[in-house]
Amino acid sequence: MMDIIVSESAVRSFHNEWSLEDGQYVRIYAKYSGGSDDAFAIGINSSAEPIDPTFVKSIGGYLFFIEHSDAWIFKNKVLKIDSNEEGIYFN
Repeated sequence: MMDIIVSESAVRSFHNEWSLEDGQYVRIYAKYSGGSDDAFAIGINSSAEPIDPTFVKSIGGYLFFIEHSDAWIFKNKVLKIDSNEEGIYFN
């Protein structure tokens, strides 16, 4: 089972720094990052609409989603999104 947890700090960053509006979609996806042992990283796109979502969760007024094609990287994981003075990060 996959899940997404977004801290209050990250929700504020999405509102204040990313200027997201209530009800806006936020896509969480796998992206190729290089040829190391772990060649994939996690990305965020706030200008995408769901096409074939496998997971959608409303958090802080935003709709976080994962497309079916990206589900493999999140299988049986809980993704935690947080923020600090440097910006949004995953832990």
